[in-house]
Amino acid sequence: MFRIGDFSRLTQVTVKALRHYDALGLLKPAEIDPGSGYRYYSVDQLPRLNRLLALKDLGFSLEQIGQLLDAELSSDQLRQMLELRQSEVHAQIADEQMRLARIKARLEQIERGTASDGYDVVLKRIEEQPVASLRDTLPSRHAIVGLFRELFLVQREHGWTYWSPTVLWHDAEFQDEEVDAEATIGTVDLIPAGGRVVGRVLPPVESMACVVHKGPPATASLACETLLNWIDANGYELAGPERGVLLQRGTPDGQGWVMEMQYPVTMTAIGL
Repeated sequence: MFRIGDFSRLTQVTVKALRHYDALGLLKPAEIDPGSGYRYYSVDQLPRLNRLLALKDLGFSLEQIGQLLDAELSSDQLRQMLELRQSEVHAQIADEQMRLARIKARLEQIERGTASDGYDVVLKRIEEQPVASLRDTLPSRHAIVGLFRELFLVQREHGWTYWSPTVLWHDAEFQDEEVDAEATIGTVDLIPAGGRVVGRVLPPVESMACVVHKGPPATASLACETLLNWIDANGYELAGPERGVLLQRGTPDGQGWVMEMQYPVTMTAIGL
């Protein structure tokens, strides 16, 4: 029998780790002296500890390791778990390769002097959102103001609570006239049927390239240009209608406006 310090030196596992494994029930001491509280381990426990360390090295969580240590797994079951872990590692490697590509693209932008100060692109998942929606064909993009004005008149009439006014541009390519636009506000209130304003759910987006623009909406073109350059440089392509989310309403003279420009993206065949 070995005291915990001696067992630690023998196995090259820290006392702190052994105590942690004990607390989780992964490797209990073979014996605890009731008087002194000293923990003792036996040579017979080395195979279990070595298997624990081997599974930890493969990237399994301690919770998963506990299940593997205590379960009587067949060779097929163990192989399935290892194949699943292999797939997870492949996905992690792919994510890191994509991150490296984004770093490289950012460095190249700096070298070319094309990096836009103040604009940092973030790739994130956007959850689905219930909204009150008003969609119409507009004579120009600037006419979106009138669409939101109509939407908020209905909102005030019914007293809906709301958040995140968002515009969606549905045209497959940029249009300066006959623009297919949608004004929305997030709300969980009941939208009555039969009017121009309808209730719907904006679908979730797995990969949304986003950038925050500070300034009036009319000056957001540089933010959009930054996003489009980033999408192209990082091997993505557009995968749905672009969105503009109002985070903070400003003053009529253009002060205090904050928006987030959002572009749904997917990897191109070349980028995969």
